[in-house]
Amino acid sequence: MLRFQWDSLRRGDRLLVHDAATPHLGLRPAEVVCLDTTPTGYDVGVRYTDGADAGTVVRPGRFAVHFDPISDESACWRCEELPLAG
Repeated sequence: MLRFQWDSLRRGDRLLVHDAATPHLGLRPAEVVCLDTTPTGYDVGVRYTDGADAGTVVRPGRFAVHFDPISDESACWRCEELPLAG
């Protein structure tokens, strides 16, 4: 995600996050729940909305996040590596 997109996120925005806890870095749906400002920019907390750990809040890096729905998978090396279904 580009810096200006990251900085424009608001509570309730729907995102897709590459889950660093899985070996294939699969995408998981999430919702922005908190925004903190730091000296170097914004820190974003998102809540997973599916899976066994739904409700867990994580703080992903901006390069591991996409808007839901994804507008451009080709800009992400993680998405290029994911096996496509169907």
